[in-house]
Amino acid sequence: MKEDKCNNILAKPSGITLGQHRSDVMSEVSDICQIFIGTCEKYKKLTGKDLAMRLSVSAKWHDNGKACPKWQEACRKDFQSYQLWKHNHPTCSFKEYSSEKRNEAGYNLRTVGIRHEFYSLKEAVVTNMPIPILAAIAAHHGKLGLAFEDKWTSCPSFKQFWNEFRKTSNDISEKESLALVCDKLLEFDTIRGLLQFADHRASAKEDKEPVPGLNCFNYRFPFENKRGIQKLVEDNWNNDILLVRAPTGAGKTDASLLWASRQIAVHKADRLVIAMPTRFTANALSVNVAATLSDTGLYHSSAWYSKYSKVQNGELDMKEALAQQKMANLLATPITVCTIDHLLMSLTFTQESHHLICSNLANSCVVIDEADFYDDFTLANIIFLLKVLHNWKVPVMIMSASLPESALQLYRKAGFNIESILEDKESDSYNKCFNIKKLIEYDDIQDINYLLKYCIERGNAIIYLNTVDKAIKVYKEIKALVLGSGKDIPIILYHSRFTEKDKQRKENMLLDNLGRKAWNNGTAKGIAILTQIGEISINISSELMISEICPIDRLMQRAGRLCRFDNSVGEMYALIPYKDNTLYPAPYGSYSQNKKSWIPCKALLSTIDILKAGIYSAQDLVNILNKVYSEEAVFSIKAQTNVQALEQMLINNWLMNPVEKWNDDDTHSNSWRSRDIGPQGLVFVIKPACTHFYNYSEYMEFVLSYSISLPVYLLDKGRKEHRIDSDCKITIGSNDPIFINVIRDGFYTFDIGVDLTNNEEDNFL
Repeated sequence: MKEDKCNNILAKPSGITLGQHRSDVMSEVSDICQIFIGTCEKYKKLTGKDLAMRLSVSAKWHDNGKACPKWQEACRKDFQSYQLWKHNHPTCSFKEYSSEKRNEAGYNLRTVGIRHEFYSLKEAVVTNMPIPILAAIAAHHGKLGLAFEDKWTSCPSFKQFWNEFRKTSNDISEKESLALVCDKLLEFDTIRGLLQFADHRASAKEDKEPVPGLNCFNYRFPFENKRGIQKLVEDNWNNDILLVRAPTGAGKTDASLLWASRQIAVHKADRLVIAMPTRFTANALSVNVAATLSDTGLYHSSAWYSKYSKVQNGELDMKEALAQQKMANLLATPITVCTIDHLLMSLTFTQESHHLICSNLANSCVVIDEADFYDDFTLANIIFLLKVLHNWKVPVMIMSASLPESALQLYRKAGFNIESILEDKESDSYNKCFNIKKLIEYDDIQDINYLLKYCIERGNAIIYLNTVDKAIKVYKEIKALVLGSGKDIPIILYHSRFTEKDKQRKENMLLDNLGRKAWNNGTAKGIAILTQIGEISINISSELMISEICPIDRLMQRAGRLCRFDNSVGEMYALIPYKDNTLYPAPYGSYSQNKKSWIPCKALLSTIDILKAGIYSAQDLVNILNKVYSEEAVFSIKAQTNVQALEQMLINNWLMNPVEKWNDDDTHSNSWRSRDIGPQGLVFVIKPACTHFYNYSEYMEFVLSYSISLPVYLLDKGRKEHRIDSDCKITIGSNDPIFINVIRDGFYTFDIGVDLTNNEEDNFL
């Protein structure tokens, strides 16, 4: 189609012409290819084709179907309506018009029944374009999926395209070859994802919306001298995979950034993705990394709150916050910190965005930090992720203070050639010691009352409990003891059942009282009562620690907060919890519904059997770690079945999005789960002031500020005990009303969080 003709054809009811929009998209494509050099080079090696050329062709043809007379007629009617409105609102944009006149704006295009991408294909096919380009054109509005089959097959001329896509998909899927599917994914999705990315960026700029820049990874080592583990990583950067074991405080984060800078410098990758075990640890690391690096994205189900809090404080515009969050979601920032769940979920291809996420992932270098070994369910998923990354030739680094030697054989099964685990045994961190003063079996809090009094006497301590319910009970007990003592000691309870806003306040309190600055200034004082979310995510220290027993890899993380900022020898008291004269292992095991009791995992039992009172160095703990995990991990039937479901989803959905719905929290689809946890639901700590939300974004602001995710069984228990009401009705936009859960007054406070349970059958952390 000639350019002069395109300049007379509308691309949008805002008045943007097809010629202008095409030029804008092609300009974005050019910028993408200039910045993502590694992506272009990898594509050339894989396919023998020029990515820049293919993207340019797809950009040129993707919207040509808008020249269809019926589509143009509808678009011009909508444009005229906009012009009439704009006459009385001369300074307002089409976006503002759409917001004010939701039903009127774009009405004719919504009702004309024309999918312009179908007509774009009809024009493009006569040029004998390769099918990856045709698929990109077909999918650039997310309609290349089984949910839209009726639209494709309603017209014979479009049905042929649909049949060709189905045939291409099935021909590859039926071979059941993960390697083949991974190759095809890269060939198709690189064009598919980047065309959509360029189209969305061009459209946002045309609508005068904020668009984050496309920036390169830029890192300079911030210290004068490199530490041992940092030198080791830099010397071995060219390995396909690195396993790095180093104690807390050894400099692993900067080691990973050094490693990534080498990968990106030689175009083996264009960006760094750091995958953390939970959103809490992801939060902490993103803050850590962003302190020395700009353009660090954070993504998980509630990550936007960190941006939203800046919006509330006037530091950031709402639209800018949303745009940055979207970039992080797509792994399009130079560095993205996310959860492992987010990467795993993208392999299901249950959302159109997964195609771009996977394309960006395939052209990244990936750091996986602190993967739990006791959790075979999640570990099985991670091994599958590594198989995919290996097929995509993605450089991988796995870091932890608690990597057992048996990990070597396990990760080799993902296809990587690994000779050894890297560690700097000459480091001071390996010689640092702590003292397990005593292992104590206990059934009731009163059994350890003397230890709680000792914490008060010392003035600083960290107490780890394995369940939220137990943590709340210990908090109440020690609060009463402090009150009775007449001493002024901050007592801070931190677990997962606080709102995001209160979690941030809690984290700040912990850092103010027990963080590095407080210790350096000689003002450190306070008792922190934590569950598992405080193992990695909070950079605090104490001279005294009381911890319920847990698998050795988790205990190593906890011990890393003893005398964290100096070389003194801290004290630890290890508690072995009992209930009714039976070991109570929650959450380190599985709950039997038949027996109504917990079955401890092997790693916990082995840790209890091996661990004795005495002084331990980091190396001593590694020796115990290797004993506890001496055998190669054997995945349960449940874990194997689950990961097989993920593999089938990738193989079946690689080209055509399924009808299957996805879960918004990035943890599961209908047939697969990223981790073995029960279903969750939202509960709000206050009733909304207004029960009608203008749109979903407005509702999400309320969710981020005032909601908590709880296991469904706790929600049910809260309703039965009349602590949670479920009769609050709200509406979002023009959707049907829904009911939300609201906690009654008195059952949520900033000090305690949600307090719903009276027993300890509680594995939600």
